[in-house]
Amino acid sequence: MPRLFVREPNHFYTYELPVVPGEEVVVGSSPPSQLELPGVGGLSPLHARIVCQAQGYVIEDMQSQYGTLRNGCPVQAEYMLPGQEYVLGAACIMLDPESVVTVPQQPATEEASGQPQVKKVRVMKTASAGQASAAAGSGGLKVGGVELNKLAKKYNRNASERRSRLTVVYVVLLLLIAFYAGIALRHWERTGNYLPGILSDGESTRL
Repeated sequence: MPRLFVREPNHFYTYELPVVPGEEVVVGSSPPSQLELPGVGGLSPLHARIVCQAQGYVIEDMQSQYGTLRNGCPVQAEYMLPGQEYVLGAACIMLDPESVVTVPQQPATEEASGQPQVKKVRVMKTASAGQASAAAGSGGLKVGGVELNKLAKKYNRNASERRSRLTVVYVVLLLLIAFYAGIALRHWERTGNYLPGILSDGESTRL
């Protein structure tokens, strides 16, 4: 059964892919994604989909915020290369080469001569399932030269900075409300009115 290696910042597991041409698996952070990875930084609700075809599996980005990357380059739609790592936010997926029977062929391209040519895909060597699992457990799996843990820390740091800025805004608003409430209370004790600057007989005053 064809399967994916799925690597999150703190988890590593496998996911079985459909074998009927036309069926697809949507990867995202929330439903209706079939391969749901909640809490993964940089992952859109509907990030990318993997479509089963007779020649292999096609990965297609679904206009995600941070895109789908292979070797650091954005991917729009292409056949998945067995053993090649694809980055989706702080997560990484890889088509297990030991579980794939056929090697996909990339779409034909035309050169200046007008003759269509088909690029053959070279299957990249990769570790076995046991070795990949051990590497994931050690936190040493890299994508495009960058460890996934570092990528996850980047997104977590950005989220922490946003929360810090919101906290400062809330504190300032609370201080302003408390300051105004203190002025209103002081004015009420003096004049019997809650609105500062207004006396009970309608005349204005200063605090």
